[in-house]
Amino acid sequence: MALTRFQVSVLSACLAFPILLLMKVIGGVDNAAAIFAVGVVSLLVVFLVPRLYFSDGPPKHDPFYNVWSIFLFASLVDTTVALENDGYIGKYMHFYLLQGEPYLKTPFGTMINYWDGTIHFALVLFILSRKIYDEEYRLACLYWCGSIINSVAVLVPGGAIGKYGPKWSILLNVPYVVIPLYILFKVLSSHSASRRNVLTSIGTRVKKGPVEMLFILFFATCIVVNAFRAAVTLDCKHDMAKNYLKDFEPFLAEDTSFPKMQMLVYLFYFLPYYVYAIYRLLYPGPTNGLMKDLAVFHAGAAAQAQFVYLTTAQHSRTAANYRIPSTPAAQYCFWIINIALLVVPQLFAYRCISGPKRTEKITDEPVKEDNSSRDSPYYLRKRKQ
Repeated sequence: MALTRFQVSVLSACLAFPILLLMKVIGGVDNAAAIFAVGVVSLLVVFLVPRLYFSDGPPKHDPFYNVWSIFLFASLVDTTVALENDGYIGKYMHFYLLQGEPYLKTPFGTMINYWDGTIHFALVLFILSRKIYDEEYRLACLYWCGSIINSVAVLVPGGAIGKYGPKWSILLNVPYVVIPLYILFKVLSSHSASRRNVLTSIGTRVKKGPVEMLFILFFATCIVVNAFRAAVTLDCKHDMAKNYLKDFEPFLAEDTSFPKMQMLVYLFYFLPYYVYAIYRLLYPGPTNGLMKDLAVFHAGAAAQAQFVYLTTAQHSRTAANYRIPSTPAAQYCFWIINIALLVVPQLFAYRCISGPKRTEKITDEPVKEDNSSRDSPYYLRKRKQ
């Protein structure tokens, strides 16, 4: 019985378990360069299994179909890391956490691995299960790209400049940077037949639509809040910044540098998106294609960023002096800001996908008059053409 592409990809990803078991039996590897070599060989094997099984290459609708098994493999490994960090399973990854990527032992590394092992795993399974290139496939790819790109943009620089410093194994993250960027480029450059002028309709309703006005207010507030929090992480000397760091969100000063990197990603990447979203709500373009794609991409990035940030700030292994103060003001401020940054981007993406739709098609042709006379101006003009 021949296996399907989906089955082969999943089975090749499951090679993570025998590889980890083998490393545990032989006692692991205590050399950073050797760990890097083992990681490279493992990724090549996982990639080549579906590639060699299907000699005709990837399906036409998905030219990068064979690389998805790598991300499934990584999700299974990351789940093992997270469970081991929290003491739920034995020390399968102990050698890697010592000599490979020690920053994954931190609460931030633990929660980022939980997200990768659940949400990323589910998204990749959904993408693999799609047999055609349709709108649901595109949206899932965009959401996954936003989530994993934000994850790597925070994890890799934070691990390199944090207290642990870079090791050889940090280079194993290169495929998780290059491949999602390539997939994102291919998806954004594709032409979907189901793109609709949703944002055009939204834009024309700004003056009378309370929902659209709320989105504009939210994005404007995000610009101020994220610029301020980035200034706090960059050691702003203003009394307001010092008081906020001390009394409201001390987690921004956590010594692993991951919160700082997340705030910088918000400043340099999320903030321009907020500006563009406001502009498109006020002055809509002829189509909503790019705005809808960016909204879904940003929703994935915001979901990953806020889940990891919120759970890490409350994690039992986070130092007590970095946790959110128990005062009502600090609790309300922290939860309102961060829950809004998590939920509202999802609502906006949903609004862009399934919100109000235009019912009239704009063309250059004249509107036909309701006149049965053959001498009407409309009929004479059509005859001349």
